[in-house]
This record gives sequence, structure tokens and C-alpha cells, in this order.
Amino acid sequence: MTQKGKTQEPKLKLDMSFEDALSRFVATKPQEVEESIQRAKEKRPPGNGPPRRPASTGRKRKPA
Repeated sequence: MTQKGKTQEPKLKLDMSFEDALSRFVATKPQEVEESIQRAKEKRPPGNGPPRRPASTGRKRKPA
């Protein structure tokens, strides 16, 4: 059923229980999702606007 030569994405792995993931999903407001999508679609000119935070690695940093 799979085509040779095509790669598939790896399975999604969450670092939380199914119950926790489901409760977060249920608590999400559809309006917030739509607003987030619209913000992501907006193009910002380079150099203008707030600096973006680096992507989180999911690990907590040790206090200095």
C-alpha cells in the first residue's frame, strides 16, 4: 500500500499522558486558534517587529 521512495513523517510523540493532552485540547478556544493562524499568516518585514524567542527544547534550564 505504500509507495516506494516516499518517506513518511515519524509518529508524533507527546511527553504527557493522554488524559492531560485531551483536557488541554478541550480547553482550547476556537477563536484563539483562528487568531493564532491569522498572526502566523501575516508577513513581517525583516528587521521590524519584536525579536522572536528561540524554540524551546522542552528542557528546563538550571538556575544560574
